[in-house]
Amino acid sequence: MSATGKRNTSSDTCTVVYFRSTVGYPDDWTGHPENAEWFCTQHLPLAEGLTDLSALEAIDQIRTQLTHSTP
Repeated sequence: MSATGKRNTSSDTCTVVYFRSTVGYPDDWTGHPENAEWFCTQHLPLAEGLTDLSALEAIDQIRTQLTHSTP
């Protein structure tokens, strides 16, 4: 599976990023996987290089980056 997928919204382009899965799903499972998160164009670069982490780990790192980069 690709690490990203794109979706257009009326105001921006969003991209889904697939992080490391921490849950096994049966073949017939449907729904939103725990490792998939949507990012707007502005925040997508923050997710680059983090797909080896779980979604929760990646979001924690992104949150830390945003907190430390705010003037």
